[in-house]
Amino acid sequence: MRRVAIISIMFLLACCNSPRPTQTIAAESSAELKAPSNLMYADIDPFIRVDDLTTNELIRQFEKMHHADQQYRDSLNNGRKENEAFFLRKMGANDEANLKILDNIIRRHGWPPKSVFGQKAAHTAWLVIWHHRGKRSVLCRHFDVMEKAVNAGEMSAALFKKIKDEVEKLSPDQIDY
Repeated sequence: MRRVAIISIMFLLACCNSPRPTQTIAAESSAELKAPSNLMYADIDPFIRVDDLTTNELIRQFEKMHHADQQYRDSLNNGRKENEAFFLRKMGANDEANLKILDNIIRRHGWPPKSVFGQKAAHTAWLVIWHHRGKRSVLCRHFDVMEKAVNAGEMSAALFKKIKDEVEKLSPDQIDY
């Protein structure tokens, strides 16, 4: 009887230490989606397909991103203190979702030029990056594209300088892998 109990315990421990199968999500790999994902709290769909959107549809998408970016920041400043944790969670989720959308837009269309998408969309793109200023990997991800946009007059040089200054403040060991 004792042997059976020991073998049973060994079997259970082996099961606990064995690798677990991972699920894959069609829109992104399981390596990209950390569980539990903060994205589930976002007010904007981070998995929107931007590849086939027209310029006007992308401009509307930037308007949605801007709204998601600002609504809880405004609430945090003007709202009641007991709602602070909720506002912070929503801000973080929307920041994460907006970054995912912006990454896809940049991958497909490059940095959103002011002359094509308008000043508000260009500023929203900067805000999305700016709200990740504590993460060097995010600031550096599109640094070259932003620099080219500045040189072409399609991005504010003053806003780019803020990104550049933040990159210089952060050490390379602050890169998320």
